[in-house]
Amino acid sequence: MVSGYSAAHPILSAIFGITAIKVATVKRCHVVTFFFMFGYLFVFRLSNTLKLPPSSGHTNLIEMIIVLRVVGVAFEINGSWLSAARAKKEENKNEQKDPNEKDADFMEIIDPDFIDLLHYSFNYCGLLTGPYYRYRTFDDYFHLPFSKHVNCFAFTINTLKIVPLYISLYLAFSNIWPLEYVLTEEHNNRHFVYRMLYPWALFAAFRQRIYSGLTLAESVCTSAGLGAYPVQGKNRTGHGPTVGYMKLKQMSEQDAKKAQYDFITVESMDVWGCETVVTLRDSMKVWNKAVQYWVAMVVYKRFPIKPLKMHAALFVSVIWHGYHAGYFFCIYACPFYVMAEDIYYKLYYKDATGMKKKIIGFIMWFLRSHSESYQAAAFLLLTFDRIWVYYSSVYHYWYGCWLAFFIIGLVLEQIHMNRPQTSRNENRPLVSSN
Repeated sequence: MVSGYSAAHPILSAIFGITAIKVATVKRCHVVTFFFMFGYLFVFRLSNTLKLPPSSGHTNLIEMIIVLRVVGVAFEINGSWLSAARAKKEENKNEQKDPNEKDADFMEIIDPDFIDLLHYSFNYCGLLTGPYYRYRTFDDYFHLPFSKHVNCFAFTINTLKIVPLYISLYLAFSNIWPLEYVLTEEHNNRHFVYRMLYPWALFAAFRQRIYSGLTLAESVCTSAGLGAYPVQGKNRTGHGPTVGYMKLKQMSEQDAKKAQYDFITVESMDVWGCETVVTLRDSMKVWNKAVQYWVAMVVYKRFPIKPLKMHAALFVSVIWHGYHAGYFFCIYACPFYVMAEDIYYKLYYKDATGMKKKIIGFIMWFLRSHSESYQAAAFLLLTFDRIWVYYSSVYHYWYGCWLAFFIIGLVLEQIHMNRPQTSRNENRPLVSSN
């Protein structure tokens, strides 16, 4: 309905991707599917260059979700096979497992047939904007009793009640401080401080748009009961239960009626965390958590070269969003800021207490927010020429600040390491033996 004839792209890519899963061996299906789906996504986005009919933005969003689901389930199948092989080797140890111990990523073999994979790929919950959820979550929805006993209405109302505020703030910010204004001569004639702080308003508007969109998408899942699990499973976004999953599968109808539930499995945004966390490293963890989980599961954990894991994860995140320069400027700049941030975090914030910790925390929060706003300007402007216009208007100052922060941090770290051990111990807070 939203794609017209362009609907052929997600349909064909999903069918071919699922076929690759079923035809390739379980040992290689995840690799084959990954390269096919991202290859198709790349061609799809170059449709104008290849003189193919242009597709709508809605189709692009659907195709992005299809890629996550098809590639994700291929990695689930392969991961469950590897986990079963490891379990078979260790079955003779007969060790008693602590009931509170975290489950392995895969507790049982996952081997859906072609039709089940097709149903999972096109399940309407989360199809337009997410959230991403595993095939296991989709399968549990139909075979476990949780969705029948959770209070879907109450959770949905609780999820939706803040959306009017997000939408109102988005409309206000985007009308008072429009994006295109940064490309005008009037903006360039403004005071430098005004130009420097303008991305704060742009990023604020962007955040409200994302908050409202992902919260509405989450409400689709909560209204259907998809992603509901008992709280004792210590559920994680994207993943589902992390503790005692096999016991949850054996829960009786009577126990399911009495259980307390949550929808953390399909929670995309930790809005309070996005607004308040001190470091960029923590901010990345609470932003679009479901997609972050997919990147961690599919790329970060499985990439074979350890020093390049983060770079691989960020690169895949960039190409999943698109091939515009703005995505590289925004997403791929994160590690360079994080390197400097980590130094100051360890030197000054980590062991600080009381008012000192609050003051240092505020400074780090301000710098983190300013860095994200500066990067978000590139994300929103997209093309290199537009990004260059704005960054030139502020003399590309933030990259110079990053470099200065990093160099000064290295010097301070070296000074700290060269201090006598006794001097360092004197500055550590005393900890009660209790």
